[in-house]
Amino acid sequence: MIVRIGDLLVDVLDTDCPGRSCYGLGFDKGTFGQGRGYTRYHTDGKGRRVERPVCATRHFHGCPSNSVCATCRTVSVDPPGGDCRCGGLLIAMEDVP
Repeated sequence: MIVRIGDLLVDVLDTDCPGRSCYGLGFDKGTFGQGRGYTRYHTDGKGRRVERPVCATRHFHGCPSNSVCATCRTVSVDPPGGDCRCGGLLIAMEDVP
């Protein structure tokens, strides 16, 4: 999902991401190969290299899983004790059977 944060359009999980402690602004330059560096860069319509703003945590490691919904079993980045979008209750990952 693309949201506006300041002057940038940033690729994040959802609109609440900028307020989460795991959010960190980063830039995606293109395709990176371990030991080879960037093998392909993102370009605009004129062929110039561009960097796309992203959440660096999500881009490099994926979103952290802080809780799971007791009803629909959906994993969430929100802390336990909140309400899930399906109407169930989010519980700690350790409490899942």
